[in-house]
Amino acid sequence: MPKFISLLSTLFGMSFFLTLARLVGAGTGIILQILIARFYGADVLGTYYVAVSLASILSLFISMGYPWIVAPIIAENDSDSRSMDLRAFLQLACKDALILTCLFSIPVALLIWLYPEMAIDKRYALLIGLATAPVYLVMRLCSGIANAMKFFQVANLPELLFRPVLTLFFVAAAVVFSVQLGSISIVTLNFLVVAALAVWMAWSLYQKAGPAFADGPDASTLSGQQKSKLRRLAVPMIFSTLFVNMFADMDILMIGLILPAEEAGIFGVAMKIAALLVFAVQIAHQILLRDAADAHLAADRQKMHQIIQKANVFAIASSFASLIALLLLGTFVLGLFGPEFQAAYLCLLGLIIAHIIRASAGPAIQILMITGNQRAGIPVYVCSTILLFVSNIVLVPLFKYEGAAAAVIITTLFWSIWLNYLAKQKTGYQVSIFGKLSPAH
Repeated sequence: MPKFISLLSTLFGMSFFLTLARLVGAGTGIILQILIARFYGADVLGTYYVAVSLASILSLFISMGYPWIVAPIIAENDSDSRSMDLRAFLQLACKDALILTCLFSIPVALLIWLYPEMAIDKRYALLIGLATAPVYLVMRLCSGIANAMKFFQVANLPELLFRPVLTLFFVAAAVVFSVQLGSISIVTLNFLVVAALAVWMAWSLYQKAGPAFADGPDASTLSGQQKSKLRRLAVPMIFSTLFVNMFADMDILMIGLILPAEEAGIFGVAMKIAALLVFAVQIAHQILLRDAADAHLAADRQKMHQIIQKANVFAIASSFASLIALLLLGTFVLGLFGPEFQAAYLCLLGLIIAHIIRASAGPAIQILMITGNQRAGIPVYVCSTILLFVSNIVLVPLFKYEGAAAAVIITTLFWSIWLNYLAKQKTGYQVSIFGKLSPAH
């Protein structure tokens, strides 16, 4: 199988292959969710969403952002023909992650156990989700290392493709053999799949790059200044990643604490469909990164402006195409999960509108990262998270799914405007679709 994957990536190009893998994985995930909704109920699907979102969000925070700064560490080692910093860096990352896991796990477990009027199966499912977070962390760290070492299959395929495919296989088998699964069973299955993939990733990395982990001094040789520098680089990545890649998980987790499991499942389906349809926006912004970084290093403002505008046009066009498709087929698509899911039709349209706002605002997060101003966005992310939570608390009990969509729209407008202001202030670039080339900053 690895040789077959390598052949495909050689024939079609790694970027195309990984994009295809992500699309196949996303489609597989949708089929998995349809099976769970159809055969086990919206409440089971809702609890599954919330538990997986808890694991994903918590793993991001206990990672302290280290998986996203592995690349420059390895690049520096390669340039100096040494590997000692990599071993020290990994030991520091593991030590900090262990401390944060202990600090987060106890209060979160107590919150889950003491949360009022929560069904017992949901409590246990969330506790299993909590236990999954450190395993997700191992996957994230292995993925960061593998990406930096250009082992792209090891870095990306487990999360993009293997996890949804394996989970679908076991759930489909349960459906075929009429095995009744509850939320606890499905969340436990996810835990086992993630654990197996984490072990495989770690073993694959050891096989490919064992000496890089074995040689050199350990973390005790790092000075306090070096540790502080690494942490200052890593921590902002938590918040930018939360809003770029994990906004849907964060919102589903919040909604899951407000609405009953069945209604959380219905909203979760709308959020997942919206995220899948506007996948092109993420692709446009990811593709932008390399060319924009080159333009920034060359101080070519005209080229940077052209790159941003091309990405914006593509993102806007794909978002409007998604809106038109849902206006025509939204009810049918939601109905695939079950007739009760069609109640989220207006919510789904609202979520696409939020994505259109995001696309119109342009790649402000990415431009701040490229220009070394990522820390400037931390207050935006913190305030936006609070605003999303407050908006959900106020609007969801009153308007349910439409209220949840309105909260996303309000929050997206808030952070898009603020980040655009910061991007212009810090870099001189006007990154929105309405932006014009400004004088040198």
